[in-house]
Amino acid sequence: MARSRKVEQPEACKLVRVLGESVKPGEHVTLDMQVAKLYTRTSVEIPVVVHRAKQDGPTLMIMAAVHGDEVGGIEIVRRILVELQHRSLERGTLIAIPVLNVFGFLAMQRELPDGRDLNRYFPGSAKGSLASRLAHMLVREVLPAADVVIDLHAGGASRMNYPQLRYTKGDERALELARMFDPPVILRSNTIAGSLRHHMFCHEKPYLLYESGASKQFDDHTIQEGTRGVTRVLEGLDMWGGPKDTPRGAAELMRSKWVRANYSGLLETTIPNGAYVSKGIILGHINDPYGTSLHHVRAPFAGRILCLNTSPVVNQGDALFHIGRE
Repeated sequence: MARSRKVEQPEACKLVRVLGESVKPGEHVTLDMQVAKLYTRTSVEIPVVVHRAKQDGPTLMIMAAVHGDEVGGIEIVRRILVELQHRSLERGTLIAIPVLNVFGFLAMQRELPDGRDLNRYFPGSAKGSLASRLAHMLVREVLPAADVVIDLHAGGASRMNYPQLRYTKGDERALELARMFDPPVILRSNTIAGSLRHHMFCHEKPYLLYESGASKQFDDHTIQEGTRGVTRVLEGLDMWGGPKDTPRGAAELMRSKWVRANYSGLLETTIPNGAYVSKGIILGHINDPYGTSLHHVRAPFAGRILCLNTSPVVNQGDALFHIGRE
């Protein structure tokens, strides 16, 4: 554990406890979350960075790489931590986990070494699989300190997500925070059993899922949107001072659906990500390699493109275009 110099502690301050350590007002600490060792007997430590202001306030937690190959979120957290070197918190606490799934990050793969998706094993178990143990450690030792969680994700399997925030129906505080974040799109979506969002919703804690970009690559536009959004939440919670930018107003979508391929072949998209589309408009074409067939892919309803399949080769049934509806 790395800890900055101690400061005088004011009376009646809020207790902030992370991984068994009490973080005092004005402190900046980096704690190590240890879950398991590699088969080489090498310990794998997951750094948890905690910045606490001298003045009490809310605790915001930002985290990335629940899936090890989703690197865009890592860059967003890094940029916020760099900004903290020049712009200290005025109140409250920021908990930052740039890389949660260190195991997957080392191998640049989505899953943990046991082949499991970490985001299907919450709240986890101390004696379960590696995924279950990591989820359990996060739930027991870190999450109780957080008042709000922003979880940064990216598209997988050749999918490019347009910047969007997802929240759960009935979580009005999360919707309020999503509007504070001010992304291009806010999407109400159902939770998935075993996901962190489902766990947070069941425990009535505000949780925002930021989806943007694609796995294994940086996309500057989506990274800038994420960095701006996290900054706006910090400012909106009065954790950071200074002038706030003018909100743009997000498109709020109530449901979404994937358009799937009816044919196998070579995919050529004709609609940019994030575009509004009308019913029946051509979204792309599926061609065979021999030039003997051409199939149009049309929008089944009016809406906004939230994700594009960027693979040049698709199979029948593959998800091609994710469309959100108002």
